[in-house]
Amino acid sequence: MDVPRRLTRAALLAGAALLVGAAPAAAHIQVRPAEAAPGDPVLWTVLVPNERDLATTNVELAIPKGVIPFSYEPLPGWTRTLTKNPNQSVRSIVWSGNLKPSEVLVTQFLATTPDQAGPISWKAIQTYSDGQKVRWIGGPGSEEPASVTQISASAPRQNAGGEGDDSSAAAASAPDDAGDDGGSGDGLAVAALIVGGLGLVTGIAALVLGRRRARA
Repeated sequence: MDVPRRLTRAALLAGAALLVGAAPAAAHIQVRPAEAAPGDPVLWTVLVPNERDLATTNVELAIPKGVIPFSYEPLPGWTRTLTKNPNQSVRSIVWSGNLKPSEVLVTQFLATTPDQAGPISWKAIQTYSDGQKVRWIGGPGSEEPASVTQISASAPRQNAGGEGDDSSAAAASAPDDAGDDGGSGDGLAVAALIVGGLGLVTGIAALVLGRRRARA
């Protein structure tokens, strides 16, 4: 009886060890939302957990092809640097500062999504105070996965930052709508005048007939 119990206990301890070992990999850099519409200005949130006993001093986030960043949240205590491609498009965003153990860095930026549907991968490199680097560039299910966003036509549009806002188009159509309403109002006014005129004629006729009867 003791042997099975010991085996069960050993199996449980081994499973717990595996879970503990997998915990750092689960606490990877994330970029949200996980789904976005194509060609849409989106507010992106970057979460960088520090799962080690060392401070994180640098985070570099590679910008997927077709994504166009255009505005960034100020982050007190951190500096932000943009690296660019030869055509001046943003290649990566680099945040430098001091993220202590067990803390999480949360920051946001605005960027337009690609026009084509499909997954985009947010590859990132996390650097610690001793110079060690963790490259979050692997595929889903890997030990160091990159965060993935699915670009889908069925996703709701954010239109964050007012980019691509169609309010101007609505405003431009307002005069036409007002003209339509005004035309309807004029038609009702003419109809009211006609009805009023008929009523006046009827009243005068009744008055004349009444006087004739009184004389008779």
